[in-house]
Amino acid sequence: MAVLKAGDKVSMKLGGEATVISEFGSGGQGTVYKVSYNGREYALKWYHKGVFKGKEKEFYANLENNIVKGAPTNSFLWPIGITSVLDDQFGYIMDIRPQGYEELTAFFVGSAKRKQVRFKSFEAIATAAINIIQAYRELHNRGYSYQDINNGNFFIDPSNGEVLICDNDNVSPYGTNLGIMGKQRYMAPEIVQMLNDPDKSSDRFSLAVILFRLLFINHPLEGRYSTPPCMTKELERKYYGTDPVFIFDPTDSRNRPIPGTDHNLKLFWNVYPLYVKEAFAKAFSKDVMLKKAPRIIEKEWLDIFFRLKADIIKCPNCNEEMFASDGPSSKCFECGKTLSRWNTLETRSYHVPLFVGSKIYLWHVDSSEDDINSVLGEVIANKKNPSIYGIRNLSTLNWKVNLPDGSQRALAPNETVPVQSGFVIEFGNMSKNSGKII
Repeated sequence: MAVLKAGDKVSMKLGGEATVISEFGSGGQGTVYKVSYNGREYALKWYHKGVFKGKEKEFYANLENNIVKGAPTNSFLWPIGITSVLDDQFGYIMDIRPQGYEELTAFFVGSAKRKQVRFKSFEAIATAAINIIQAYRELHNRGYSYQDINNGNFFIDPSNGEVLICDNDNVSPYGTNLGIMGKQRYMAPEIVQMLNDPDKSSDRFSLAVILFRLLFINHPLEGRYSTPPCMTKELERKYYGTDPVFIFDPTDSRNRPIPGTDHNLKLFWNVYPLYVKEAFAKAFSKDVMLKKAPRIIEKEWLDIFFRLKADIIKCPNCNEEMFASDGPSSKCFECGKTLSRWNTLETRSYHVPLFVGSKIYLWHVDSSEDDINSVLGEVIANKKNPSIYGIRNLSTLNWKVNLPDGSQRALAPNETVPVQSGFVIEFGNMSKNSGKII
């Protein structure tokens, strides 16, 4: 049964049969079908014959083990059931991608049939990055490596940045490789050179490529130097393996973006804050790429993108999104007007600009909780006087507000504290988790 068709039935290892409804699409490893199983519809990935080159039993056992352990987070479309082996073929079922999610590649290019997909906001982009980073952080913390991070792994909701990660069948414990090396243009240099098997370090290189493309669309290593008229295996090994060059390398200008193909780079490289660009310059420095210096770990990326998320504000003049990273001299890149001084909330690790709609996440106050979702507070405008701002307590705990005169008052959930310099807010029951309005 090399190819399945509508109506075919496939036995599941834990009992029952999955009935094929239709085909979703086909790739290098296998074909994905819509199936019905136990009264629900799932996606079935059915592997092509001979794809594992003698490692069928090892791959099957690894899949079974991953199914038993379960997904690291709900961002993964994780295998949830495996089929019996039929004529040396097998597959696994997973949940179907919900409506509203787009393939990551659709954010890079358009086609004759549809336009290039755009994110609704910078906040959605930052949220997508945070969700991707946290998913791989949890994966690595469980002792896995993904081994094949590439543009085909991700479905993203452009309206809010929610992420689903597919193709999780290659995920393996540290030290285990089942023959999957990755996808060209996303593999780490040491994998391109065949010096190592994929591991969490090579995952981190691939993750950096995905994050760069998420923000800047273009590829970080593809410029004048690395785009020859005819690409060969030898040149691929050079440009992505032995001598990769970041397109904005501060000390090596050989690989600057190609004029005419750099519209997105010209636009977004000038828009994002300096600390974001510095992070990518570090991630794609020669020493880091060639493993002479440590790669950026997930916690570092999360700190960067939570800072970026805090820096996203709406210009009070034109209501377009901008970044508040340059302090009182920040200029809106839409209307060109310079913003006057604003208040910020100073925590142990962040300065959160306080504009209407600004959110204070638990991560801004205490990143040791490893919580990327909880919102503690939000800045709102006074209904009678919109020029007066306040921070509403969106948590379930009472806050303590320390006033400049030494007095203190409690702030219950849904109550609001004025945005006023000198006020110190203790979020919850630990004084170390505090922020000062300046």
